[in-house]
Parts: sequence; C-alpha cells; structure tokens
Amino acid sequence: MSEKGVKELFQVIGAYNRFRIVQMLCKRPLSMDEIAQELNISIPAVLKHLNALERLKIVSSREQRGPEEGRPKNIYYLTQKVIPKIVFDDEVQAVEFYKVTPKLEPENIDMLEVKLRKAMFEAKLRRLERKRLKLIKELERLKQLERTLSD
Repeated sequence: MSEKGVKELFQVIGAYNRFRIVQMLCKRPLSMDEIAQELNISIPAVLKHLNALERLKIVSSREQRGPEEGRPKNIYYLTQKVIPKIVFDDEVQAVEFYKVTPKLEPENIDMLEVKLRKAMFEAKLRRLERKRLKLIKELERLKQLERTLSD
C-alpha cells in the first residue's frame, strides 16, 4: 500500500463511528438500518460513513430482497482490505495492519491472505516471547532479592 493510501486509510478509519462500523462488519454483513440502530445515529450519517469506506474499497454492498415483496435493501460487508489495529500495552505502542476477509465468503481466501495472517501471528508470538522473557528476568530478580532479604 502506498504512503498516500495509508494516509487516506488513517483519515477514513480515524472517525470513531467508521472504525466501529468496520468492527461490526468484521463479525457479519449488516444493512444500513442495523448499523444505524447499533450506533444510535441517523441513516444519512451511516450512509456518509459507508460511502467513505466504499471509496477506499474497505466496504462493499449487495442488494438483498426480503421474504416479503418490497424494496430491496443493501447489505454491507468488508472486502479484503488492510485494517489498522492500534495496540497500547505497557511496553508496546504500535499500529498493526490486518487483512480482513469476510467470514461468510470463504472463496475469497487466497495464498496472500494465508501468508499475511501467518506473518501477523509470528509477529505477535515474537512480541509475546519478548514480554515473557522480561517477566522471567523480573521474577528472577525478585527471587534473588527475596533470598538476600531472608539471609
């Protein structure tokens, strides 16, 4: 992803309700009404957020007809796209990027996604291992201090 693309992605996802919409769509596709109800905001506000997400191809939609005759409604879902996750922990402050694929469409899974997820988990494991080693050192230091004080 180009620097311009990353910058634009942060600007779009930077809006709290847009970030929440992406989180909601990670779980399952939703209609505009369902999103508005969950976020407790107006339909025009939801439409504005969805249009911004669609421009970056983070979200897409398809028409769906209900069981009763009437107007079809659009169902929104995530497309394969890089989504930021902000990590704040006592040692690490970072932004991690994940490629998200809708769970309901397994035919979208490809080798690139598998490699990306594998790399993501390997990075998480390395970070956890560093943290584990630091905790072991601190525990050893406390044991040493305990022995010194008990003598």
